Amino acid sequence: MVNIASVIGATGYVGSAVVKSLFEHGFDVVRAASRSPANASWLSSLGPEGGVQIMPLTLTNEGGSSLEELGQLMRGSDAAFFCAGFEEQSPSTIDFMVNNALDVIKVAKQENVKSVVLTSSGGSTNPAGLTDSTPKSEVLHFSDPSAQIAAGKFSPAAKTLMEIRAFEAVGRDHANKITDAALASSSPRLCIMVPNLILGPQLDPGPIKGNSLPWICKIVKKQRMNESIPNDSMSIIDVRDLASLHVACALNPSASGRYFGVNKSFPWREILNTIAEVHECYVPPPLNEAEDYESKVTTQFDHTRKNSLGVALRDLESTLRDLVEYLKSKNAI
Repeated sequence: MVNIASVIGATGYVGSAVVKSLFEHGFDVVRAASRSPANASWLSSLGPEGGVQIMPLTLTNEGGSSLEELGQLMRGSDAAFFCAGFEEQSPSTIDFMVNNALDVIKVAKQENVKSVVLTSSGGSTNPAGLTDSTPKSEVLHFSDPSAQIAAGKFSPAAKTLMEIRAFEAVGRDHANKITDAALASSSPRLCIMVPNLILGPQLDPGPIKGNSLPWICKIVKKQRMNESIPNDSMSIIDVRDLASLHVACALNPSASGRYFGVNKSFPWREILNTIAEVHECYVPPPLNEAEDYESKVTTQFDHTRKNSLGVALRDLESTLRDLVEYLKSKNAI
């Protein structure tokens, strides 16, 4: 039996890591979608000869126009991954994420794809009034998209609304409870990965892209966060571990609903000091004497659902060490 997966957003930071992880977990063929297949030939190196099939796909804000291409991409697939991103802070971000995620689910249902995994973000898990000391839960804590839109936070709102509409499309509510039994039984199994800051080597051999890697480059070069260590924390995961969590969702027949794509929330003091340990040229800024670092509580998570997927995560030092080596290889630091 040939195991086939389809990846939308395959040339992206997360999508390409998912492509590679699929082969590491026994898939035989990965159909990698790209709006420019000629520029995506590097994806072929992520699997065995002939394993990566690069296929055309053009996504629009309105959705719908790519249904035929999606059908060709997903026909015969066991799992489909929607890792496409649209980070522009404008209302069009919402249209892009929601409409295309719904198209993926619609076509997956038509093509009898068993499971769909969507990449969301931690911006969907911040209800008003939630404190850092209360462990976040995938089934309890949801952002208010109306408040996000009112605040001009269109990218987080897009992920929040994408999740809500995707759950509705498979007959479930945002907490993954069945609301329409007939629709739920006829729909693909839906999993949603919810990461925050994603770090680790980029597989795309071209220039460093995205948001997280250019930002961390500026920190390492003391162009950002250079006056004092913030008395705050950041929730981090290695991109390779996030990819493994995506694949674990597809492979586990009981996996369903949201899963945190987070190792843990690390104090910035620990993050910056670890960078100094793995990069000899970096010296962290001083502590701010006016801050009480010892009493600061990092963001807490309930890791029960994530841990049920059985993926062992790298520690912070391993992630940052590999990241620094990658950035050095790109002459970025």
